[in-house]
Amino acid sequence: MSQLTKAITRQLQRQYGEPVLKDLNGNWYTGADMLEDLALCETSLQQQNVHAGQAILLSPAQVVTIPSLLLASWQLGLTVTLTPPSHQLPEIAPQVYAAMVYSSSQTNQLANQLDPSEISVLTLILNTAPNFAYLVHDHAQSLARHSHPDLILPANQCQFTQSQLLKMAEHDQPRECVHDLYDLETGLLPCLTNLITATPFTIQPTKNAFLPN
Repeated sequence: MSQLTKAITRQLQRQYGEPVLKDLNGNWYTGADMLEDLALCETSLQQQNVHAGQAILLSPAQVVTIPSLLLASWQLGLTVTLTPPSHQLPEIAPQVYAAMVYSSSQTNQLANQLDPSEISVLTLILNTAPNFAYLVHDHAQSLARHSHPDLILPANQCQFTQSQLLKMAEHDQPRECVHDLYDLETGLLPCLTNLITATPFTIQPTKNAFLPN
């Protein structure tokens, strides 16, 4: 466990019965809610043999799931690509992502095109997303890279390690409202700062992304 995930999970344990983050519908999620989602996602990925050295794509429309998904992925040693959902149906590219999280509409559209011998659709009941599903490449390989970033943000054309993110988050200011978790400056970084400093906050959806009702 990295210093970043350790710092966040420690605070979530301290806020076990207290509100941590709120969605646009006014629903508050406690430290317990997030820790339970984190554990469920991590266990499910492990059961699908997703492991350190592999990559995961996170592109959910339900942005409130992102913090727990990030922590679960990082605790498994995965490289996370975080990119906003869109109208376009994504291409399933073998050997790139061991696991993929898309919007519900994209996942449903893809389900009819998948080869069940290669790609599985897993469903989980998360506190932050009761109808959560993700895709797994059953035979995905670890990628050979010169560098092993923990986070890739295609929209910002940036790559970061967890230690870099921790240093940045420690020097950022907590905010009561976070806009667009797919953007480093307005969303992701203050989100990490809030989690480290036990600052309750509201997550706003991505402004320029396709977000189904």
